[in-house]
Amino acid sequence: MDSANSSKQAEMSIIDELRRRNVIRVGVAYVIIAWVVAKGAELALDGFSTPPWLMKTILFVLIIGFPMALIFSWAYELTLKGIKLEKDVARFESITHITGRKLDIIIFGVLVVALVLFSVDKFVWAPDTTTATDSAQEIVATEIQQSVAVLPFVNMSDDPGNEYFSDGLSEEILNLLARIPGLKVIGRTSSFAFKGKNEDLRVIGQTLGVTTVLEGSVRKSGERVRITAQLVDVSDGTHIWSESYDRTMTDIFAVQDDVAAAIIDALQIHVGANPTRGLPTENTEAYALFLKARASLNVFEYRNAEKIALEAIELDGNFAEAYELLAFTYWAQASEIVKAAEGQKLMGEAAGRALAIDPDLVLAQAMYQSGNIENWSLLGEIEAFERAIRKQPGISAPLRALAWYLLKAGYLQEALTVSERYVEYEPLSPAANNRLSEVLFAVGRTNEAVAALELADQLGSTAAKWAIGAVKLVEKQDDIAIAHFEAMLQQYDYLDSSWVRELVTAARNPATGQAYLNRRIPQIVASMPEEYAYDMHGRLASWYLLFGFLDRYFELILDLDLSVSTWTDADVIVWEGTMYRRLGFTAHPKYLEVAELLGIVELWEQRGPPDFCEKVGSEWVCQ
Repeated sequence: MDSANSSKQAEMSIIDELRRRNVIRVGVAYVIIAWVVAKGAELALDGFSTPPWLMKTILFVLIIGFPMALIFSWAYELTLKGIKLEKDVARFESITHITGRKLDIIIFGVLVVALVLFSVDKFVWAPDTTTATDSAQEIVATEIQQSVAVLPFVNMSDDPGNEYFSDGLSEEILNLLARIPGLKVIGRTSSFAFKGKNEDLRVIGQTLGVTTVLEGSVRKSGERVRITAQLVDVSDGTHIWSESYDRTMTDIFAVQDDVAAAIIDALQIHVGANPTRGLPTENTEAYALFLKARASLNVFEYRNAEKIALEAIELDGNFAEAYELLAFTYWAQASEIVKAAEGQKLMGEAAGRALAIDPDLVLAQAMYQSGNIENWSLLGEIEAFERAIRKQPGISAPLRALAWYLLKAGYLQEALTVSERYVEYEPLSPAANNRLSEVLFAVGRTNEAVAALELADQLGSTAAKWAIGAVKLVEKQDDIAIAHFEAMLQQYDYLDSSWVRELVTAARNPATGQAYLNRRIPQIVASMPEEYAYDMHGRLASWYLLFGFLDRYFELILDLDLSVSTWTDADVIVWEGTMYRRLGFTAHPKYLEVAELLGIVELWEQRGPPDFCEKVGSEWVCQ
């Protein structure tokens, strides 16, 4: 009993001594001050592209300082004659009671500062907490006053090779008009679907859902250019405005500004200051190459577009839009032609160079955030493309990208809203209808998904036939699926597609199908030309999912390098699994593990739950 009392008295004496020497007060004060410093640093650095190590260094120093502060307050004491070792201070000289009161005042003051910082962070600079569907509706909600389709200008030059120039000029004017709030401008792919067709303008207007059409012609001879343009009311075919311009190549950008200003005036749209093209380059040869590169990009010749864009940059190293175009070629190549991480790195570098020259390039801003590995996050990537859409509602590239990211992350209804907007602006685009079909299938609207794919196929999509085949595999309509797979391979000039029926038939066996796929897929891919092998390997890997071998499908994902801080080849596999979630992908025990490793769970914590998961207590549960 005496021993217990002695132990308790010793414990009490240590606590009393800690209080007397103000060690506890110093500890409390240090923790509060450290929190204020850390939070202040976080808020201050948040607006700058600072490297992650800087904040980590600040936190490390603050953590190391805590035990040092406690040791110092125990061993030393502040006296009227300065700081002395505690053992050298006589009790009658000690002023720890006075120092304690001062520490109390400091603690109170710092608590006030901490409360202010907490309030600013929580209520002033808090992230947007609107639901995913509300966010999608907000970013696509633009009040439409007028609508126009810019048809490809007719090449009237003696040289048919100048067609890239007449097409490019049409697209330049289209992109300029797309910056006008309240003006719905149909995308390039849909407008150019009428190239070379003598179609009634009223039919074009009805097909594209517009009230006016801009058409024209271009005659280029050396450095001289003659441009004729006219704006037509599709309801009755009357001319609202027309004009001709005789200019030199160096004045070509001013013509684009003049045409846009004239259309704004003719349609009586009130936009404040008119959008202007500016002078992207003074090198007319570099500009011609830029138009050629974009022409290649528009027909999915990504490697050729990259090559020509680099040639334009070689002629003019300050051509910001050429760097922006180059960045987009890398975005398109990622996971299809090159590995995802390589495509991301190249895209981020090119977009960064574009912004260093012209910080106002909207698409480059989004691609830089998407490709900036040092500060990358899935939330930041989604928000970057949302900002691009808000700034320029009519450009289709951010809509295409945003719908993909939202589907992968599980925000299916929001992805549907964005995809529908994409098709609204690009009704005749194979890519837009493909994207819409993916989301329609994910939300269970299979018939509509197949209809969108069939339209994409009619519009020339090389991927639509394979996608229809995949849907038919899910529905166990193997003969129809095989026919579509074989037709797609023939488009790529594959002479032998006999393995398709063989593979489908063998894979359908639940007992031996997985082992057969394991053996045959590598053999089939190895027999293909190199330029197709990477893409086809991904297409065939999805068959594990389509035939119900989910455990193997997740093995393929987990065998890859998964990362929360960069793109990975697993992204496409997870995106496809989410699209076919009815097969059990998102309900599989491994799904949450993969979502955690890819930063998707972190996104849910920041942005809100996806359509098929909820948080129960501290755990996520997915269907």
